[in-house]
Amino acid sequence: MQQLTKDRRKHLQFVFVCLGVLLFINLFSSTDYHSLSATVNLNVAVGYPPRTSLIIPPIGEIRANTHWLPIRLNLELKNVNLSLLRSIVFASPGATEPVFKEFEEDIRKLVVFFVVKLLGLGLFGAVFALFFLGVRDQRTLVWGGIAGVMVILLLVVSVYFTYDLSAFERLEYEGIIEAAPWALNLAWQVLGEVEELGTRVQVLAENLYSALQQLETIGPIGLVEADLVALHVSDIHNNPVAYDFARQVIESFPIDLVLDTGDLTDWGTALEAEVTKRIAELELPYVFVSGNHESIQVLDRLQALENVTIVDHTEKVILGLRIAGVGDLVAMKPLPTPAPVGDLSEQARDINSFWASIEDRPDIFMIHNHRVAKAIEPGLFSAVLYGHTHVLDLQQIGGTVYNNAGTTGAAGIRGFQSKELLPYSLSLLYFVHNDQGRPILYAVDGVHVTGLGQSFSLQRTFVEYGRNLAPDVEMVR
Repeated sequence: MQQLTKDRRKHLQFVFVCLGVLLFINLFSSTDYHSLSATVNLNVAVGYPPRTSLIIPPIGEIRANTHWLPIRLNLELKNVNLSLLRSIVFASPGATEPVFKEFEEDIRKLVVFFVVKLLGLGLFGAVFALFFLGVRDQRTLVWGGIAGVMVILLLVVSVYFTYDLSAFERLEYEGIIEAAPWALNLAWQVLGEVEELGTRVQVLAENLYSALQQLETIGPIGLVEADLVALHVSDIHNNPVAYDFARQVIESFPIDLVLDTGDLTDWGTALEAEVTKRIAELELPYVFVSGNHESIQVLDRLQALENVTIVDHTEKVILGLRIAGVGDLVAMKPLPTPAPVGDLSEQARDINSFWASIEDRPDIFMIHNHRVAKAIEPGLFSAVLYGHTHVLDLQQIGGTVYNNAGTTGAAGIRGFQSKELLPYSLSLLYFVHNDQGRPILYAVDGVHVTGLGQSFSLQRTFVEYGRNLAPDVEMVR
């Protein structure tokens, strides 16, 4: 009977050790950690279903069932130093490599520090539970502490070996309903392929410039005799490298002005609006029409730049080139979801109706959405410039050239994440003056860098009436 009592007491002690460990983890595992420009809080709690949660106040919570042990891992973004984050995001490509290495080192330190802290909590939690049970024997307390450490090790190893990264393909979201698409998209991009994304960015930075160097020799050799040359860019999507691309083209060709058909950023945040600084550095007239990803903050920043002109329902004259355009229907709305097809069709009908009644029309019409652009009646304008599809394209129908610049920012982060990487692309429009001094579109160059900057091509199409046949299409690779 006495032996049975001792066995029961030992079992009770072990139960209290486990309870003490779990109690201390729940109460004291929360840890704030500072890395680069952010403060994050990491904590572990007992709970079911077992899952990993990313908490972004006040947006909501993203979670996935990543392991089988009834433990919940919570990572909460508590603070972001925007000024420091801006300097990191918009640094030159070569300057970001040390930042990536520092971030990776910080992550490793965080994991090691957090595991060590959990082991300490296991030790003190077990000793506290035994002491609460009435145990005062020093030897028993020491062995209890060791048992608590072993329980933590068992939990850590179990979570590590059962952790399933593919669970992030089946995400759950709880929070502001309007922010759901943004939050889920963020999780898929950031949690799914962070390591691969970092590698791609570094390779891109190394290879893009070597491909663009070919422009320095192609430019002088292949120049068209023109009175005015416009650079058409689109869908930069918050990628600062796009402006390095544009800068190289501007230095290699006699560019007079830049025409941008929208989607400068992804979500229109104040941080993303910092990319507008690169527009001022181009030191050329910059004509902009909003896309579905634009926000009030972005447009306000653009309007504050001396070299930027925003077209929306009004005609502008830049260097003698008459330009009109209409902003995207969902510009400045909370989410960048494109407008319904019916609304786009109505917008195209309104454009056709309005300009058909005007005899002296502009030379160029700028619009972001491809559905609206292609529905504009041929003959109304010499050129219709658009974007949105991220595909470089040019067609001439009934005296109107329809030109899609593709994506000058390679679709931004989404471009890096796609299985088939999108090219960096843009167009050059060559104008010559007629006898009345009116600029007439003469040729268009489609320029793109494919892969990760490993190949470069330029396709020139003459758009003067009767000349845009196969023999008049020139390609340089």
